[in-house]
Amino acid sequence: MALHKTARLLAAATLVFLLGCSALAGPADQPPAASPAALPLIEASGICVRGDGRVAIIGGDEAPDKLWGVSLDDFSVRWELPFPPGTPPIDDIEALAPWRDSQVFVMCSQTRTKTRGKAKPERNRLALVTLTPDARRIPSARVFENLRDRLVAHLSAHAGDVLENPAVLADGTPVTGGLNVEGLAAWKGQLLVGLRSPTAKGGGAIVAAIRNPEKLFPDAWPPATPDFGKPMVVRIAPGEGIRDMAAAGGDVLLLLGASGEFTGPDARVVRWNPETGEVRPVNVKGLGDVGKPEGIALDPQGRLLVVQDFRPPVTKQVIFRLEMESRP
Repeated sequence: MALHKTARLLAAATLVFLLGCSALAGPADQPPAASPAALPLIEASGICVRGDGRVAIIGGDEAPDKLWGVSLDDFSVRWELPFPPGTPPIDDIEALAPWRDSQVFVMCSQTRTKTRGKAKPERNRLALVTLTPDARRIPSARVFENLRDRLVAHLSAHAGDVLENPAVLADGTPVTGGLNVEGLAAWKGQLLVGLRSPTAKGGGAIVAAIRNPEKLFPDAWPPATPDFGKPMVVRIAPGEGIRDMAAAGGDVLLLLGASGEFTGPDARVVRWNPETGEVRPVNVKGLGDVGKPEGIALDPQGRLLVVQDFRPPVTKQVIFRLEMESRP
């Protein structure tokens, strides 16, 4: 396991897991074997913590229909978490949010890859995944279809006057200001959906709250329609969008970056209060050394877990554990 070369990162920050890891084959209380070091690394777009605070669950936008587990006690222990057979295809996974004791919301990007391109159902989904308590297996995954159209309709009706370019919301790409979701946080019984794109006039990230997330995944058909709260604007610098979110007590940590394509290590973290709208900067030691941060979560000790997104084959560090100036 290669240590990061920069002294500003904790010594524990390290390379975590490899593409092609074998799914757990033994009993649930036995850790899977680490994959051979010769295998290429995976990319990562979202992260949350499960398994009684001992497991990081990671998703990537280049790896459909599965998540990964990595031990927070030993980053070299990692395993695949494939969705159960029969689960509708889930692609372009961008964000994860823990729910209840052993569940995870999985958010797809809801985006188009080309202007006026054909919408892809597998990118327009939200899933509620149930893990075993030790986070070694996914027994069930429920899927809510076509969240994209509902988000577009809601934003058009209730945020059109604040969007930078509302005309391209439905048909544009993230680079041109079309809908793109990259942040997700479970906060006070709601599911906060953070947009990389579009952004608000004069600078501001858009957050849409789903107030009835569990009702989208009922035991009996049909599911409820999302109950959206009024879109919220997080006042930040022009050109910034939300790259990920993580609940932190009464606040939410936001990973901010370019709303278009990354042009360098421009990411930063702020603490946002959805009730008051207050935004405070957070000093994360070593964040500038993470080339392309895409996902954040808090570990049980209040440190920030950061994953970065590189397409395979990847030869750089994927996960970091960083100290913040203040604890939540």
